[in-house]
Amino acid sequence: MLNQFHNKLLVAASTLACITPLCVATEPYTRVEDHPNGEVVLEMCTRTFVPTDENAPRVHLVSAIHIADKPYYEAMQDLLNSYDTVLFEGVKPAGLDPIDPGLDDEAKIEATRERLRLLVQVATMYRAEHGDYPQSMKELAESDDHRIQSLVSSVRLDGWGNTIGTMRETTTSNGVTTMTMGFTSFGADGQLGGEGVNADLSETTEPIDPSAKPKQSPEGIQTQLANALRVSFQLDEMDTTNPNWINADMDVNELQHALSEYGEDSLAILDMLGGESISAKIAGFILGFVERSPQLSSMMKLMMMDLLAFAETSDLLQQQGDAMHQVIVVGRNQVVIEDLKATIDAHPEYKDIAIFYGAGHMAGLENDLVEMGYEPGEDYWVEAMRVNTNETGLNAVQVKMMRNMIKSSLQQQMGR
Repeated sequence: MLNQFHNKLLVAASTLACITPLCVATEPYTRVEDHPNGEVVLEMCTRTFVPTDENAPRVHLVSAIHIADKPYYEAMQDLLNSYDTVLFEGVKPAGLDPIDPGLDDEAKIEATRERLRLLVQVATMYRAEHGDYPQSMKELAESDDHRIQSLVSSVRLDGWGNTIGTMRETTTSNGVTTMTMGFTSFGADGQLGGEGVNADLSETTEPIDPSAKPKQSPEGIQTQLANALRVSFQLDEMDTTNPNWINADMDVNELQHALSEYGEDSLAILDMLGGESISAKIAGFILGFVERSPQLSSMMKLMMMDLLAFAETSDLLQQQGDAMHQVIVVGRNQVVIEDLKATIDAHPEYKDIAIFYGAGHMAGLENDLVEMGYEPGEDYWVEAMRVNTNETGLNAVQVKMMRNMIKSSLQQQMGR
């Protein structure tokens, strides 16, 4: 069981920087520096690419890691806000993408349904934070959670450009009171009632006891790992709601569909990261134990830093099969490049565009940029994590033996 946990944790950890090479990068995007005083530092690279076409913008590949010391995210926020626009990583909820006005009515119906289902999820998130559903779309849009604000601002219109309506309903039957929160589109004609493409579309939450305490979603493996290492989780620290930031990634339906084409087992990584699978619960139990021990926490942090630096030059995800490589990395890189080209075409005035993605994507993105007429330029390194080996409870010889053992184990897994 522990060996299974170890393997799954390696895969989950690799997704923190989406580690797996598509080609050989000009230079690494992660490195671990050892200092004489016993401190070990993980650093992440930002590499600037200069266009051969003087009218094209510079492109900055900013390597991301999804758990790190808090100062790293503060530095990244300042750096990224200095660019004209940022294309960032993050699998999107279904229904978030803009609805093409050129779609036919049938396609707009399905796109609108996706939005309604997303709004139901957002309302559930709101209740988990505030103890009750919002009274209106306006109240939902004005949530003090900037992520909810951003989601609602993107999906408050249906496929025909009309405002989606809200409804709260409380009913009592046989002495039992329940409440629902729903969202409605009036279809193609924008009028109440109708048939066919003009029919009303609605999605509602499951009936709940209005007096019951909201159910909290389980923490994902990344959050649990961040807690165990006593570091921060990117989604908790960074604001991606700036209008000039573009979520350049697949949505969850696209990702699940792409993974399912390789077999049902390929969906296990999503269950693992979500926190509800048996594997995630086992991992969470062990990580909770690590979190309670400062020495174990420091030791695991050191192990994770070495893993991330080692894995960039390995094929850790590809060892899990074609699905992990072709979908998690290759497919999502294609989305980034398509969005990059569209952004360049739409905004010829932009001088600097950043791509904020896991370090393992960067080798492939480098290759794509070279094909687009770019050349690598300057590197800029930022500290992501730091640990003092004295805090592990081991002496210098024991630390060295442990790190060598981990490296040897990883090399064996990679077949080296």
